[in-house]
Amino acid sequence: MNAKEAKRFVTAMIEADSNIQAIGTTGYVLAEPVDLDDEPAYERIEAVSRRFSDRDNTKQEIINCVHKMGRVYVV
Repeated sequence: MNAKEAKRFVTAMIEADSNIQAIGTTGYVLAEPVDLDDEPAYERIEAVSRRFSDRDNTKQEIINCVHKMGRVYVV
């Protein structure tokens, strides 16, 4: 996955209603939907996660993309 694909991944997660956020500058989380009661969102998030399963080598690009969108949890 390259930087362009990282942006597609982040966009797909947001469209699936994931509350994807960077954790400072070291990581990111995506497991929970914006609405915790939205059961179908969990399935959409899981489907996106499976579709973009090889993310290890673009972790920093994903973090940078999420930062640019202002979705940052500061620790």
